[in-house]
Amino acid sequence: MTDRIDGLLVDMNGLFRHWHNTGARQSERLAGLPPGTINHYAYDHPAYRAARVGLLTDQEWADNVADRLADDFGPAVCQHLGPWRADRGERDDTMAELLDQIRRHLPVGVLSNSTDALPADLEHHNITFDHVFSSASLGVDKPSPHAFRTAADRMGIPTQHLAYFDDEPTFVHAAATTGLHAHLFTGSADFSTRLHELGLLFAARG
Repeated sequence: MTDRIDGLLVDMNGLFRHWHNTGARQSERLAGLPPGTINHYAYDHPAYRAARVGLLTDQEWADNVADRLADDFGPAVCQHLGPWRADRGERDDTMAELLDQIRRHLPVGVLSNSTDALPADLEHHNITFDHVFSSASLGVDKPSPHAFRTAADRMGIPTQHLAYFDDEPTFVHAAATTGLHAHLFTGSADFSTRLHELGLLFAARG
């Protein structure tokens, strides 16, 4: 690679946080709902996209989910949605440790298709980035080139000097079209190897 790398931009889910939907499954069991019902009502509905681009807050979206579930399954369902809402995923400790190493010498931003709950979720998991970009805060979600360009602009780093990692091939391709050095994330070991190749992790350990 000929261009120097002045910053790192990364995806959140699948890298630093993993979802196992344990909270949704628990709520479904408590409410007597068929498996997969909450995921369908929560994420397969236009309200979720609206929350992801900042047209609804995270709480407004959750209230919308609860209202639709209550309409179809009865109001008692709402009493059992606590575990779903309390589930904020599972932190990846290995990736969080790598992040801490990199941030000693290089600014790192996170760009996530998420609601406005992202900052609170990062605090919950004790994960710190130098720049935090939820799609809700940007008003646009990946794979729009505008999402990547806006993140780079706000980091103050030209796209040609910014590395990007994501576990979604479509988003990697979109990032590459904007000029970022985009890489497909396949696991922490490969991530570490690629950071060494870019000279980023070596600098963090030096």
